[in-house]
Amino acid sequence: MFGGFGMEKGKLTPIILIFLVLNSGCLGALEEVSEAIEDTIDVLEGDYPQLELPERTRSSPVLQSYDACESLLADLKKAVYDEMVVNLDQQSYWHWISDPWMFMMDDFALAEDTAVALDSGDTGAAQENPSPSGSTDSSREGQFSGTNNQESGVDEADFLKTDGYHIYMLNGQLLLIMGVPEFGNLTLESNLTIEGNPTQMMIDGDRLVIASSIQYWSLPVDSDLRSLMSEEVTVSYENSAAEDYSYTYTRVQNLVKYTVVDISDRTSPVVEKELYIEGDYHTARLVDGTVRSVTHLWTYFDGIRNWVDLPDGYWSEDDMNKRMDIWNESINQTMILNEQLISNLTLEDFVPHIYEASDDGIYTHPLTYEKCTEFSASSDSAGRGFTTIMTLQMLSDEISLEVDHITSSWAHVYSSKDTLVLAEPANDWWWFWRNSDWEDATNIHSFDISDANHTTYTASGRVEGTVNDQFSISEHAGAIRVASTLDNWGMWWRNSETDDNGEQVWNGPTNQVTILIDDGEGLLAQAGFIGGIAEGETIWSARFVGDRGYLVTFMNIDPLWVLDLSDPYEPVILGELHVPGVSTYIHPVDDDNLLTIGIAGGEGGLGLDWSTTQVSLFDVSNTSSPKLADTIPLTPAYTDENCMDIITCGWSWSYSEATYEHKAFTFWAPESMLAVPLSTHRYVYDQIEVDGRVYSYSGYQYVSMLKMIGVDTENGTLSTHGEVEHSGFYNEEGFSSWWSGSTSIRRSVFMGDYVYAFSSGGATVHRTDDLQLMVELELPGNGPQVYNYREGVEVDATSEGGEIEEDGSEGDSTNSNSQSEG
Repeated sequence: MFGGFGMEKGKLTPIILIFLVLNSGCLGALEEVSEAIEDTIDVLEGDYPQLELPERTRSSPVLQSYDACESLLADLKKAVYDEMVVNLDQQSYWHWISDPWMFMMDDFALAEDTAVALDSGDTGAAQENPSPSGSTDSSREGQFSGTNNQESGVDEADFLKTDGYHIYMLNGQLLLIMGVPEFGNLTLESNLTIEGNPTQMMIDGDRLVIASSIQYWSLPVDSDLRSLMSEEVTVSYENSAAEDYSYTYTRVQNLVKYTVVDISDRTSPVVEKELYIEGDYHTARLVDGTVRSVTHLWTYFDGIRNWVDLPDGYWSEDDMNKRMDIWNESINQTMILNEQLISNLTLEDFVPHIYEASDDGIYTHPLTYEKCTEFSASSDSAGRGFTTIMTLQMLSDEISLEVDHITSSWAHVYSSKDTLVLAEPANDWWWFWRNSDWEDATNIHSFDISDANHTTYTASGRVEGTVNDQFSISEHAGAIRVASTLDNWGMWWRNSETDDNGEQVWNGPTNQVTILIDDGEGLLAQAGFIGGIAEGETIWSARFVGDRGYLVTFMNIDPLWVLDLSDPYEPVILGELHVPGVSTYIHPVDDDNLLTIGIAGGEGGLGLDWSTTQVSLFDVSNTSSPKLADTIPLTPAYTDENCMDIITCGWSWSYSEATYEHKAFTFWAPESMLAVPLSTHRYVYDQIEVDGRVYSYSGYQYVSMLKMIGVDTENGTLSTHGEVEHSGFYNEEGFSSWWSGSTSIRRSVFMGDYVYAFSSGGATVHRTDDLQLMVELELPGNGPQVYNYREGVEVDATSEGGEIEEDGSEGDSTNSNSQSEG
């Protein structure tokens, strides 16, 4: 929630005056506009005709709320216009620099009147264990693991949740509720179909909030939402015999749906509320009964061209001067067309629409309830996408809703119990095109979430470089710590730039940690800074724990850095350790030990062996001299004794979701046991002879397992405890057809003396000490999603299976788990 600040934006550059003339309604004066564009044509130093780009500079990252919708719309239009001009200029670059006729340009001088345009100058991971509402039995408290959360007291959304008595899982389009009558048991209690593609959920007492992604083409053809998201556009040709044609224009193709489910009766869950917002789902956090969910919307505008529409005769023109004239005229016409379209855009074209389902149909919420005061942007924002924070209060009888929209790029999200932080790129890639005096930077926006009913903006700051993920951000004792990498993300053209002395401008990435503190006037001011960390490398993982910080950087070998952050004004590096491979996730076990998972080192300890996942244990008790206590390589593949008889017998590289998703990493401290998923697959083709006839035999084989690793911090060792197998859910008689969904074990939960494993095909319960199988349960819900591309036609995502057929014939193919003569 933002206060009533007035939005003050910088002065517009002269080139935008043309756009403003159009935007003010003077659309009839196209000749004058064309002449104005041609007047800006100039030849610049360089090898291609350049457009005069709008001025792009930085002032303040502080968010200011709008006090008028007209100001918001004007800023959004300007952002679209600026990006469009840069895109066209880059099109000109690619056209004239990279096309094959450029070798002809040696004797062709760009005449001064022919160039187009426009030049410018607590200790670590916390696991939440909510108890079911109404339960008086607290005997299970602390006896089961929950979601692997970054911060204690802040539950992160995931597709699998537990309250110790039930396990809730999103599988395909189903919400599955499984009962745990006693540890070591598992029963399927109920399932509920959820619209769209449910991805994550939060649980509080007897309510679930489920976030689903809904793609326009998956909606039924008679859906009210489908008609709200699209319109039919008819194209007519003047002075032409060509027939008119129509097409469906969808400004936004994705919706995020929030389904609130009453689970007071676990055997019969009931949908309580359904909300939709345009855009893409990002993440959600639950603190003290309040869900804060973050989505992002980037809108497509029909007809705006980021390319130059050239006439047919252009490609057959050999005269380069005439070719240039045609190019100039074409780009002029493209810009005029774009300016007309941009000037006609309305607020409805930009901002995310919110819909709500009711018994009477779909209700469309107003775009704004407060004259756009719920919208905000940095003073120097050049973005036109929206990050939306939706605040849902779940504890009250009536679910309350609050929405805040920030003009921004896609943001990383961090949350402590009292502070929500968004880290968004200060500028998108296009902003840096021919604007290389600026380095990459990230805006840091903080929000006070201590009030369960409101999300209140507090302050913003800016740090160098880009942020890797949520673990690169932390709030502690009022200070926000940010680890970032200064690199040329998406700015390939900077790699070859030189200064006036011919020296390379870009010398490779570098890393830094910045500590920000609110100055009380809305600015997160830099209090402390450590720069120049691991020059030439990039941050692969980070973790802040109390007064310490840990970084893993990588280029050819993996240094682990230990930081002292106890004095926010004087942070220092305490120690570093170089080890082979790289860690992609850091998990604090206690004050003196870290567990990490990542990719093993390559040959000679340099580079990476992507076929092998690696778990490592670090001793950081001596912060100035951290040690690698132990490491264990993991691979699910095995040597096939019959490999010589199989044409293709190689396993794909192994992979573990835990290397990029911390919620798949489950460390259970009471048992000192780590569980991580590991998977691979291969395609098998062989020939077999039956009764003198030769048959081809083909299909997929899957390995889906959960690796159990014992962690002994006292002796500094890791040991293989065993494996939980789910391969049988996906391989029938040895191999299978292509599985349309994931075959990996994706989550695990420790309950008492047992470990529960979940994949899309099934769930298992094993006794932890000897991995004796106790329960094996096949799960529904892993069917393909249906897409409605046109009326009466449904298409699903199933694939062809493996097959056996007689060589030399066109015999009928069958599923790979059966054999028959062709």
